[in-house]
Amino acid sequence: MTKLLPCSISLFALAIAGTAQAQDAAPEEAGGIVVTGQRAQQQRAIDEKRAALGLVEVTASDELGQLPDKNVAEAVERLPGVGVQYDQGEGRYVAVRGVPSSLNGYTLNGFEIGNPDGNTRALPLDILSSQLLNRVEVAKVKTADLTGQGIGATINLVTQTAFDFDKPFIFQANGQVGWQQTYKDDNPIKGDVTVGARFGADQQFGILLGASYSDRTYGSDGIYPDDWAPDDQAARGGVPINIKYTDYRLKRERIGAAGSLDWHGDRVQLYVRGVYSKFTEDEYRQRFRLDFSDIDWDANGLTGVASTSEQRSDLRTEYKEKSVLSFMAGGKADLSDDWSLDFGAARTRNEVIEPNQLWQFRGNPGAVAVDFTDKLFTAVPVNGYLSPSALGFRQYTEQDEYGLEKIWQGRLDLTGKLPAIGQNSFVKIGANGRWTDKSFDSANDVYTRGTAANRFTLDGLAGDAVTVNLGNGHTYLLSPAIDEDLIKAYTSGRLGGPQFVLDQATSLANQTLGDFSLQENVFAGYGMANLDFGAISVTAGLRVERTELDITGYLLEADVVTPTSGKRHYINWLPSLVVRIMPTDDTVFRLAYSRSVGRPQYSDLSPGGEVSSEGEGELSVSSGNPALKPYVADAIDMTGEYYFAPGGLLTLGAFAKFIQNPIFTQNYTVLNGSFGGQSYDRIDYSQTLNADRGDIIGVEAAYQQQFSFLPGILSGFGVNLNIALIQSSLGMPDRGTIRFPEQSNLLWGAQLFYQKGIVEGSIAYHHTGRALIAAGDEALTDNYNDDLRRLDAKVSVDITKNVRVFAEAQNLTDEPTRQYQAGNRDWVTQNERYGRTFFVGGSLKW
Repeated sequence: MTKLLPCSISLFALAIAGTAQAQDAAPEEAGGIVVTGQRAQQQRAIDEKRAALGLVEVTASDELGQLPDKNVAEAVERLPGVGVQYDQGEGRYVAVRGVPSSLNGYTLNGFEIGNPDGNTRALPLDILSSQLLNRVEVAKVKTADLTGQGIGATINLVTQTAFDFDKPFIFQANGQVGWQQTYKDDNPIKGDVTVGARFGADQQFGILLGASYSDRTYGSDGIYPDDWAPDDQAARGGVPINIKYTDYRLKRERIGAAGSLDWHGDRVQLYVRGVYSKFTEDEYRQRFRLDFSDIDWDANGLTGVASTSEQRSDLRTEYKEKSVLSFMAGGKADLSDDWSLDFGAARTRNEVIEPNQLWQFRGNPGAVAVDFTDKLFTAVPVNGYLSPSALGFRQYTEQDEYGLEKIWQGRLDLTGKLPAIGQNSFVKIGANGRWTDKSFDSANDVYTRGTAANRFTLDGLAGDAVTVNLGNGHTYLLSPAIDEDLIKAYTSGRLGGPQFVLDQATSLANQTLGDFSLQENVFAGYGMANLDFGAISVTAGLRVERTELDITGYLLEADVVTPTSGKRHYINWLPSLVVRIMPTDDTVFRLAYSRSVGRPQYSDLSPGGEVSSEGEGELSVSSGNPALKPYVADAIDMTGEYYFAPGGLLTLGAFAKFIQNPIFTQNYTVLNGSFGGQSYDRIDYSQTLNADRGDIIGVEAAYQQQFSFLPGILSGFGVNLNIALIQSSLGMPDRGTIRFPEQSNLLWGAQLFYQKGIVEGSIAYHHTGRALIAAGDEALTDNYNDDLRRLDAKVSVDITKNVRVFAEAQNLTDEPTRQYQAGNRDWVTQNERYGRTFFVGGSLKW
């Protein structure tokens, strides 16, 4: 911490990303200047942060969005202390203040959203398009009326209503088309439309409907070495067991819809809302793999020849569909001048469908020349790549996974004003319940080659060779490739025959050990009070949650499948205390203590296990633990906030989280072992256990301002800056102290924006520091994400009062995502390149 504090005098930005709604909100006036557009959005977000009882960051919406974020994950990444894990060039999982994404709480209009992503609690925020939302609230310090889940933060997604606009009739439409560097003939498209109105004698009724669509077909090239191990003769101090490079082609499609129906009476307000979002990925992956060992190094330790090798050609096709469907109804009733009742219920259905196919061919190319001069090294068969006729079929797998989650929720909150104590004093009590049924069904049938007389090769099934381009002159030849149409036609009708022999033991394990069904019910009650003494206010509360878990998994022994169940319940007492001090109208200090929980991942709880084939002779086996305790975290926060001008903000804060019962995965590898009566060259085992404790400490700083004091056109410029420095420790048996997974030591962002007259523009940079992905059984097998940097830009021009055109650019620096092993950044295990993407578009509004 002593190293962090001197570095923390830095600058912050509230990043305001956006959707199509609030541009119509009434202009705000500041010092006689009419404030509209993104400045108005920034100012409203600041006002919400300032008025919050706890510590809340808000990303609000404007008509098009300040920056070209593809989804909600990338929008909230621009908030201080937020890091994002990327998948194939798009933000997906959000870690807040160094806490893994699975330990956040995720809500939709205040109701828990659950998760369509199978067996995890880490909600993939790329499933949602920000065009459907009014704002995203990230509560870092929670009060007792918020759900207890959320050690990192509670991320609340708030949808639009007709009462969010100043006009009684709303129509907005946006459309854009793009160009990208990767593949090749496909242009990404995005669009959304919002229609709504308020009606009735007093405009007491409001209806709003919105829809969004995006289609991005693109590609990425990557290199993925495996299992680096020390080698005294190698200049890097180690060498992997193989080189793999991949031609990835993807089609990602998002379809979303949202609607709301509201009625605002004199003393009663009622609403009905619904949200639907479907995210599909259609993937094609062609991969070349070259295994090598027994390297005879040259004197420099960078080049040499491996005498033992194997060449592999793989093809995988995968389809994944994730969907969220949520309906909610509720309202608010003023029981008297001082007492009000909020109530609501919600029904959510989450689903994931994931079939895929994988073909593998192998052959022996002889000696392999390796060159580790560059970080992205090369390995090439001395006698050239094998021909299709020299690559024999080894294995075909056919996966079919399905997950379904159904959630019922209800809540009731009673609030009473306490004017005798202070103007904003109140007492609040409430209760809520969540009833979740979740199931996951996994199957992965494995077919191996037949006897010698029935074996076949890639001859007649191969396609054209492919060049994998990783940029900066790094190209690799993927040869031979597998023709998708030919191999599918050849496989059809032959499964279970002499050429595709079913591996019954492995297939049975895959069909059963990953399956589970559970019921998780959570019942909560709370009481809190806010006592306003003028310059000082105190918010104290206590929340109690009872969690009831009943989970069934499956064990496999000697070809016998046995259901096994685990039941448990536990109670968490979650106190909170926030002291807010306002020595002046422009200055706010907050001191806070709060306790929160993080329930284990669903797969970690399953009393069964999961088995997956990593190739012929290789198996991965994981098992859960229904006796796992939840994470429990005590957090202390201190912040100072200075609101020095309209839309201007300077903040500095420090935080610490003391976490009990952290969950870790114990990993170990068995070579030449057996499982389910079958022998394997390599078996990777993992099991989840509770560790003792962990700590996370950090500081955040923030600065935002528009330079309205500058003359002429320069007054349109402004900046948003932010930095977070974080350190963590996680005590693991047999390992000592390591970092928390997903925790970056350094997060910072800088944004220069402009708004003057008919022109708005922004250019933003964001840096997410390197982070541990997963801890192995020793430091040698730890895997890390390397630093990730984003540079994006956008400019828009108002053609008329109702028509706007814009252009935007994403990933201007052609930044790859990179992973490495054992804390050594030269031991690269993944390097993926996605290229730059550019869009042009327009919007129309009334």
